[in-house]
Order: sequence, then C-alpha cells, then structure tokens
Amino acid sequence: MIIRQIFNNNVIRAENQVGHEFVVIGNGLGFKKKNGQRVDVEKIEKTFVLKSDKIPQKLIDLIGETSVAYLKVADEIVGNAKQEMGDIFSDNIYISLIDHIQFAISRYRKSVGVKNSLLWQIKKFYKKEFMIGMGALDIIDAQFGIQMDEHEASFIAMHFVNARQDGQGMKQTVEITEIIDDIFNIVTDYYELELDETSCNYSRFITHLQYFAQRLLSNEQDQRASGDNFLYEQVKDKYAQAFQCTHLINQYLELKHESAMSIDEKVYLTIHIQRVTTRKDMASS
Repeated sequence: MIIRQIFNNNVIRAENQVGHEFVVIGNGLGFKKKNGQRVDVEKIEKTFVLKSDKIPQKLIDLIGETSVAYLKVADEIVGNAKQEMGDIFSDNIYISLIDHIQFAISRYRKSVGVKNSLLWQIKKFYKKEFMIGMGALDIIDAQFGIQMDEHEASFIAMHFVNARQDGQGMKQTVEITEIIDDIFNIVTDYYELELDETSCNYSRFITHLQYFAQRLLSNEQDQRASGDNFLYEQVKDKYAQAFQCTHLINQYLELKHESAMSIDEKVYLTIHIQRVTTRKDMASS
C-alpha cells in the first residue's frame, strides 16, 4: 500500500496495488513521510473502505479539515450500520455523516437544540435507520461526552436513508417521508384501525410506499407501466374496499402533488392495502 496524500500525522490517503484508494488512520502514519512511500501497516488503526476505486474529492477536502476523532466516530457508526443492514449505502454517507456530526456537536456545545418535525415518522417508517441513529448517540457520547436526544438520532437516520437511496437529496427524503405519512394516514383513517407494525405485510407495505414515493418524485411511473387492464379489473372487483382506498390516495396525489398513479401502481397499492388490512394483520384495539 502506497501513500498518495498526507492529511496530517495520523491520517493519509493510500492506494493498493490494484489502484483502489483508502483513507487510513493510525498514530504517526503520516509523520515524516512523503507521497509515494509505503504505508507502515503496523500503525494502521482504521481503514475507510469505499465502494468506488477513487475517493471523492469532496471527502478528501472534508478529511483535510476534520479531526481524527470525528473520522473514527463516523467510521464506527457506518460500520455498525453495515452490520445491521448490509453494505447498501453509497459512499456519500461518509461525507454527510462527518459533516453532520461536526455541526451537531458544535450546536450541542452551544446549547442549541434542534427538533426534527418528522421524528415520529422516521421512528415509524425507518425503524432500522432510527436504531442506527440511536446507536450513533452512544458512540458520540463515548467519544465526546455529549448526550444527544432522539431528535438527533432521527437526523442521523435520515442521512442513512439518503445513502440507501443512492445519495438522494435531504429535501427529497423529507418529501418521501411526508408522502408515506399522508398515505399511511389515509389508509388508517379509511379503515378506522391501527395496523400491526410487527407483521410481515406491514413491513412490505411500508417498503412499497417508500419506493412508490421515490418513483413518484422521480417521475418514473410511466416507465414501469404495463397497462394490464385485465389484472386491474380483477383487483378492482375482488378487493373493492382496498381499491376505493387507493382511489382516495390517487385523489390526494392529484391534489397535493399534481400526479396520478398509473394502472400498475393502483394494482400494486391495492394489493398491499388489502394484505395489510386483513383481520389477521390488524393490531388488537
């Protein structure tokens, strides 16, 4: 492994024999070293392993002005997230997370708290990401002695939602979450019931809404439409109540988002609504 850039005495950018770049942390790794020299592997404490062969310039710039403590915390949080959900996050998670942690700690040291208006929705619709956020609070507390609340955990969770969706913007994540919440409320109000959050059908329903909302905002519905009128009529007749609920959701989308569901989307959503609201999947009230 060869040194390509020295950020400081303890953080360097290195490259292996096949040209894959890494950010490497270790006490004295960069001390009295020069670009092109071999890395002292015995001193390596942590290695940022990215999906891309080359480290994004934005991350390089950020590391150049970030203390080792923040890098280690971010790397541990991402490592825990990968253990929980797999290696499904884009490399942007390092950029957004390091930047966010620095800003959040600065705020807390100044006693400036920020509330997340989507806290309830994040906890409900992104359970795994929220638990990653809660675990991140323990890591931050252990490193910096700062105890943050669940609002901060939800902000961290949203960064992982972004990274799971190929680094989509935070604005789109907020919009997707709001759409999911609105559709969820239409279903529960229409059926006048609480859904069983422990059921498999509930998990499938929420996952469907997440991807549906993403397709809606990305204008990808028409690309997926098969126009299967026969299946549409079958579902409409067989699941009349669920189809009517889907109709209400379509009206909401037309009114608030100026977008209507394709035939395929109506079929898929109707089936999910039927499954999640059948009696065996209802929460006891």
